[in-house]
Parts: sequence; structure tokens; C-alpha cells
Amino acid sequence: MNPETDLAATAGQWLYVCCYCMVQINTGSGVSTSGPECALCHNTNLRFTHVLEHEDNRRQILVGIECARKLLDPSDWEIPSLAENETKRKETWRIHYRTPGRCVTTIRHLEERGKL
Repeated sequence: MNPETDLAATAGQWLYVCCYCMVQINTGSGVSTSGPECALCHNTNLRFTHVLEHEDNRRQILVGIECARKLLDPSDWEIPSLAENETKRKETWRIHYRTPGRCVTTIRHLEERGKL
């Protein structure tokens, strides 16, 4: 059995949890961001990480934006883009003020800002 194929077979069974990125302030070399590996396509170059939760067993996975769109219900297709845009806004603030840390956007944050 191929784990990637098995995961793709669960498309539409995932709920959106959040989008996040890490801002690290490096002394002397500027600012950098880092992220984990996508559970679906195994891309290791993720600037923004999307957390999805399976609706039945509550298992959470980390994926990139395109893979999040593939796994979510089609009616939720816009959520990863909206969350990533809001996370970018937060990341810009942290970089500008040289404040390292985690930038996170949840569904609740999008609702509070009138995005959903």
C-alpha cells in the first residue's frame, strides 16, 4: 500500500484547522522562515503549513496549500488561500518589528476579520 495514494483517497474527509509559519530572526543574515514536509506530496519547501484534521478519527496532518485544496471538501476550497493571506499579513508584521515566533491563522481568526 502506498501512503500517498491512501491519503489522496480520503479527499473530502478533512477539516481545516489552521495555517502557520515560523519567523526566525537570524543575526547577521536577515530573516528566514521554515516549515515541515507535506504529508501528501512530500515537498520540504513549505513556507506556509496547513493543518488538516480527519473528520472521523481526528488525525492531523501537515500539508502545503495545493495539497490542502485537494484534500478538503470542494466547498472549502478557498479557505487555504484566505488563511495563507492572513498568515502572510501576520508574518510581515513580525518581520517588520523583528519579532520571531509562530504566525497562526484559524477559521475563527478568518471569521473575526470578516474573511469568511
